[in-house]
Amino acid sequence: CISSAASDVYKRQLLVLGLAFCLPNIINAQNNVAKIDINKLIEEYPDKDEYVKDIEELSDGLQTKLDDMYNKLKATINKYESEAELQSEETNIERAKEINREREKISEQQKLAIEQLEKFESNLNRKMSVNVHKVVLYIAEKQNLDFVIDSSHGYNIIEEDCKDIFNDVKQELIKYIQTQ
Repeated sequence: CISSAASDVYKRQLLVLGLAFCLPNIINAQNNVAKIDINKLIEEYPDKDEYVKDIEELSDGLQTKLDDMYNKLKATINKYESEAELQSEETNIERAKEINREREKISEQQKLAIEQLEKFESNLNRKMSVNVHKVVLYIAEKQNLDFVIDSSHGYNIIEEDCKDIFNDVKQELIKYIQTQ
């Protein structure tokens, strides 16, 4: 029984010593955690209006091209319809095939325009994400943070008093974008 009691005392002493050495690290780790709402930062992204404007300009340009193609086709259809009675059956069949080929070209151009817009928008989103990531890492290093948790997904397990670096990152992001 004596050795069991001594063993228990020894275990308690080790536990106390372990806590004494580890507690400052645990407390320090808690001080080196911050959170940021990445979705909100993307929504408030500096120069986002410029990106939206670029997407709208590309979209308008592609739509103008499609409208021109459609208007030319419509004029051709009107012309062929007005001349149909004066043409041979063979000529009218060839004209119908020509109109179908032009419709297919317009349909293909619509698909390409959608793909081009999606790719352009995806590249802009990727650029914003990369810039946000770089600036978050910069702020984390500058503020000596061990962890930055994205609180935008609703899985926030951090207490409300956890440091929020949103404003710091947003200000630095503005500076970063201006230097690009």
